[in-house]
Amino acid sequence: MTLRSLLPALLAAALLTGAVSGASAQGRDLWQAQVSGSFVTLRYGEVNQREKPVFLLSCLNGVNIAVLSVYTDFPERQPGDPITVKLTAGDQSTSVAGESAQEDGTGIIYFEAGDIAVKPVLKILREKGPVSMTSGAIGNDLSEAGRAEAVEQFSKDCKLD
Repeated sequence: MTLRSLLPALLAAALLTGAVSGASAQGRDLWQAQVSGSFVTLRYGEVNQREKPVFLLSCLNGVNIAVLSVYTDFPERQPGDPITVKLTAGDQSTSVAGESAQEDGTGIIYFEAGDIAVKPVLKILREKGPVSMTSGAIGNDLSEAGRAEAVEQFSKDCKLD
């Protein structure tokens, strides 16, 4: 079973059975840390968990893999194209290299990076103020409201570097 086919099943299990903590809403988007066994997620997105989050960091402790998914449409890309997403907060930044993938049903092109280092991403998310997530001209600002609590919970449960 590939990581791409394993991740949706694990995410669905976490959403159905996982404990939710560190949730705080600002508008319709919120930060949430969830844990289901050895599967831990940190998400920023709509309250409705059936909707794809803008930002999803998944920690699969059991297989020692972390995955970052950014559900923003990259309309100029084709599935498999290399993409780098830069996370910036204050004067700190880190970049995550991955590739574009295509969502089943909608055809939307999004970003996915597997087997990433978690600590550099968490370092940026721990900074004060909004976090900017950019790739070329495409960008999103991730709210500070509720982020510290969700990142702390995720960090406690994710055992990966």
